[in-house]
Amino acid sequence: MSEFWVVSSKQQLTERIKFFTQWLEAEWNWDYAVQWKVSRYVPKRSLSQNALFHLWCREMAAAFREKNPEITEEQMKLLMKWKFLGCADVQINNTVISGQVRETSSLDRGEMMDFMDQVQNWAMDHGVFVTCPDDSEYMRLNQKGG
Repeated sequence: MSEFWVVSSKQQLTERIKFFTQWLEAEWNWDYAVQWKVSRYVPKRSLSQNALFHLWCREMAAAFREKNPEITEEQMKLLMKWKFLGCADVQINNTVISGQVRETSSLDRGEMMDFMDQVQNWAMDHGVFVTCPDDSEYMRLNQKGG
C-alpha cells in the first residue's frame, strides 16, 4: 500500500500532518514499519502530454498500415513503451509478474518529455512526421529546454 500527500505551503503543513496521522491510525497495518520520506514533489506526466502521445500512436499506425494493415494504435503504443521505457517486474501481493511493459502513467513530466522526444525521433527515422501543435505543452516544454 502506498499513499502520499502533497504540502505546497507552510500553511498546509499542520493540516496535512494531522490528516496523515488520522490515516495511519485508521488504515495502516502495524505489522509493518512505516517509512516517511520527504522529497520534492514532481507532477506526473500531464493529460496534454498523454493525449499527444496517443495522437502520435494513431498517426504512426495509420502510416504503417500500408505495409501492415493489421497494426493498431494500441500496438504502436505498446511498441513505443517497450522500445523506450522497457520492462519491469510487477508484484501483486506474493505474485511477481515478470517483464511487464512500463506504463507512461508512472512518468513525471520531464521523463514523459524525454520519452516523447525518443518517440518523435523514431517516427521521423521511419518516415513518419507526427503532429506537434505549436500551442501544445510538449512544444512549450521543448522550447524551455525541458
